[in-house]
Amino acid sequence: MSKDRASLFYRLNDYKPLKNASESIKDEKEAQDLVLEKTEEEESLRNSSLVLGARKMPGAMERCDKLDMSAMIMLESALDREKISRKILPEAVPVTLNCKMKAREKYQSDLWLEIEHPNKGLVLQDPSSSSLALFNTTSNAVAQCEGDPVDNIFEQNLKIKFYISSRSTSPSSYSEDEADTVKITDSAHLPVHTPTIKRKECHSRIFFPTKHKAHRFFLTSFTAPTKCHQCTSLMVGLIRQGCTCDACGFSCHTACVEKAPRACPVPFHQKKGAFCLDPQKGLGTVYEGHVWIPKKAGMKKGWQRALAIVCDFKLFLFDMNEEDSKPNVVVSQVIDMRRFYSLPESCFSFRDGAFSVSSVWPSDFVPAKRKEMPRMFKVTASQLSAPSNRYSIPILADSENKKSEWVGVLSELHKILRKSHSRDRSIYVLKEAYDSDLPLIKTTQTAAIIDHKRIALGNEEGLFVVHVIIDEIIRVGDIKKIHQIELIPHGQMVAVISGRSHQVQLFPMSVLDGEKTDSHRLAETKGCHTMTSGTVCQGAHTCLCVARKSQVFCYELFQSNTISHKKFKQLQIPTTVQWMGIFSEQLCVGFQSGFLRYPLKREGVPYRMLHFHDPTLSFITHQPVDALCAVEISSIEYLLCFKSIGIYTDSRGLRSRPVELMWPAPPTYCCYNAPYLSVYSENAVDIFDVNTMDWIQTIPLKKVRPLNSEGSLNIFLLETIRLIYFKNKKTNGEELVSSETPDNQEKQMVQHLSSKRRYSFRVPRAKAVLPKGL
Repeated sequence: MSKDRASLFYRLNDYKPLKNASESIKDEKEAQDLVLEKTEEEESLRNSSLVLGARKMPGAMERCDKLDMSAMIMLESALDREKISRKILPEAVPVTLNCKMKAREKYQSDLWLEIEHPNKGLVLQDPSSSSLALFNTTSNAVAQCEGDPVDNIFEQNLKIKFYISSRSTSPSSYSEDEADTVKITDSAHLPVHTPTIKRKECHSRIFFPTKHKAHRFFLTSFTAPTKCHQCTSLMVGLIRQGCTCDACGFSCHTACVEKAPRACPVPFHQKKGAFCLDPQKGLGTVYEGHVWIPKKAGMKKGWQRALAIVCDFKLFLFDMNEEDSKPNVVVSQVIDMRRFYSLPESCFSFRDGAFSVSSVWPSDFVPAKRKEMPRMFKVTASQLSAPSNRYSIPILADSENKKSEWVGVLSELHKILRKSHSRDRSIYVLKEAYDSDLPLIKTTQTAAIIDHKRIALGNEEGLFVVHVIIDEIIRVGDIKKIHQIELIPHGQMVAVISGRSHQVQLFPMSVLDGEKTDSHRLAETKGCHTMTSGTVCQGAHTCLCVARKSQVFCYELFQSNTISHKKFKQLQIPTTVQWMGIFSEQLCVGFQSGFLRYPLKREGVPYRMLHFHDPTLSFITHQPVDALCAVEISSIEYLLCFKSIGIYTDSRGLRSRPVELMWPAPPTYCCYNAPYLSVYSENAVDIFDVNTMDWIQTIPLKKVRPLNSEGSLNIFLLETIRLIYFKNKKTNGEELVSSETPDNQEKQMVQHLSSKRRYSFRVPRAKAVLPKGL
């Protein structure tokens, strides 16, 4: 074989496909240099082939014919692949290689974590030590490992695995040249194949690899309202609303990933339209468009642009950003067509109403310009709202034709809903707990339901007991400025945080009946801001825990003839305490970006309820978020509610469910009354079932605040201040009996002659109206 032919074979053997060379590409310039080099190599190979062809002798051709033909076939195949790669590379480099190759070179190792069966797993003895584990939703098994999670690999149960790649989970850490979405960590149950296990260092972003030509789903935080390409419903939430395929852009709910078409990209015949409705399930988007809604200060201040979407038998309204005219991801207002709020006529002077949509006429007394009337319509629902009892939103369309379309769509959808006989899943019926004319209600800061006939109100003036049936009021003690009321029925005591010094005082329960007694002060609690009570030792002892900044004082309470206490524990929390509760004889403390459980009657280290060494939960630490409350679903599962999201964890602080609880708008308070979670925001109260994770009700009350931990008593701070009772329709009997219908006469608090602490709320005799005939 000639030297030229030998060099040709050596070149052919040394040839590497472009996909292997791409691993060394660092930026666009190097990629272009590589293309140029491969072009020169191609021309060199072609020239060598021509020269050899000219020098071939007949005898040599016979000896090398088979080898030469094989070499040329391999060469032509390689050159064809090179041509295709050269055409694709210049277009792909500016978009993907420049960013992806840098990340790939920076992090060379991959981590595959596997799930073991519980009886094969390793359990930490020290809950405070680091651990890394993920979950398997099919078996609910979690493998946990002691020491550095980076150096441990699980080799059992290969059904679910997670590939951890390199990128920060914090939305603020992404560069401006990326898309509007933010890719963050998650551990959702997605279809994956069995990977090779590798581990060198722990990174912070998880994606879900699938088979060749299948989707590669990333959990994504959308910055604008986004619909699921599978079910067409909105992906509601503040962060981590759904998954997006980084190859084709297919986006869907985490729960819809397994239902999505397997092929990537999705074939045209499998794509769903922008509007699709399932009347039986009540899922899907029917219509959307831009409208104008009144500004927050009122219609007299003008209109603001909004995006309106009719989805899942709800009307969603999203405010538009003034700077870039893009819709905000936060839901501004929601009108639910499936829930008709049954407000008894005895409480409010109207019959039960229902959802309706109609045009606006001058007789409606809407403060709008006459030329805007032909383009206006209003959406109305039965609801508690002052000064009337109907919740109505005036909407301005861009044209009269658009207005007709909106009215037609909403009316038709309401007809479909009525024909389908959709089950009303609403839980709470709203009632007025007591007459809003009572002066004490206007300054109420906290409240508690004593029994079905009495409520306790705490305000600037002090602590009062209101008998809702006989309109009698009792003042308790001489304390003022009540900040929190805690009823302790097991210990037959009442605890309050009162005064300018925010100090805890204890009273026997008999004081609520009007008996005069002295209070018992807890001297160490000056400056406290929250407290909680419960029982320990299987109900044998009563415990009161009081938080002052980042300290928690735990007391055991005793009562015989007098009240006494004993401090048995003092806890130091990492940061300021934001929430407290007692679960299964353990104190649960919520603080910024975390929850801890402390054993009360025994010594021991605290248990992390949110273990940050679980990579699927590490996103909480990248952007600190306030803790709102925790819910004990069972002895082995908890729901941790933060201002941005709700997360389900097990007793070891590891994720127990792949799906998270999404808030439509930023919450201000969370209250739990088993099994329903009430999430308060600026414009509404959203009700969730913590077991099924269903969003079952929206109460469009603005400026409403809970007065007790269960959320059954609320203060409505709009125009006429009202005390609102959320009655659970599913419970037998009534927790609180509703007051009588107001008689439209001016009532006053009249002091009893026999006691300075007792009052009657009635019409003074001088102003009383005599019955007819007298």
